Amino acid sequence: MFEIGFWEMVMVGVVALIVVGPERLPGLARTAGLWIGKARRMFAEVKADVDRELHLEEIKQSLRQSADLNPLQDAANQMKAIREDLQAEFDDPGPPPGWQPGQVNAPPPPGWTPADSGLATPTVSLQKPEPAPPPAATPVSPENASGAPLSPSPPVETPCPIPTTNNPSSAT
Repeated sequence: MFEIGFWEMVMVGVVALIVVGPERLPGLARTAGLWIGKARRMFAEVKADVDRELHLEEIKQSLRQSADLNPLQDAANQMKAIREDLQAEFDDPGPPPGWQPGQVNAPPPPGWTPADSGLATPTVSLQKPEPAPPPAATPVSPENASGAPLSPSPPVETPCPIPTTNNPSSAT
């Protein structure tokens, strides 16, 4: 700000001593010191307020920029992923010349032998079995399958039917 050196201060002191006089110079110096102190404090407060406001404004601006950049950054990341996918698709050389559907793409691993190399492999049938014939109706002989005679079953008593007629004149 103002650059006041030592010799300038001595010159102001000599002029003040001549103008004011030696009796009032100490009171004047004390009053000038108080005013200079108040001015410095006010200047420091204003400077601190301005710095605080600038700092708050910088924080607000950075928050706005970060809020505005997040959707842009997400879109940029999505576009980058899509571009990488498309590049991978175009970089794929595709099937080799002469390849046909159903053809094996890669050579067999070392030590692998095909199934028809003479080794016996079990076969699996995927057909339904034929149904079994129905059982015989009644045995011809009174013996069962073990050859022992069948035990007689107790006779079943059936009631005799009562003749009924619908003719009331023939009722007895």
